Amino acid sequence: MGSVAIIGKQVKQPSEVLDYQVDFSEWFSNRADTPASHTVTVDTGITLVSDALAGEVVTVVLGGGTSGESYKITVLLTTSDGLVKEADFVVRVKAV
Repeated sequence: MGSVAIIGKQVKQPSEVLDYQVDFSEWFSNRADTPASHTVTVDTGITLVSDALAGEVVTVVLGGGTSGESYKITVLLTTSDGLVKEADFVVRVKAV
């Protein structure tokens, strides 16, 4: 079945706007199925600036957040066959 490369726990500063990539290619490596759509949800307090699906990679751009707080980001990828794969990661905001 394969797994998804989860990017785990990331750190950013409150004023930074950074991109994070979730690569589903390993999960798709043994499938004839293809990505069809995606959704991204973020905890309250961090800003989802944009998100995009390119091939088997979802790019999530995040901004803001409060120093000392951690935010869960969830990416749901739906395939052309109707399967749904979830990937989660945490962004910790820390002012330096």
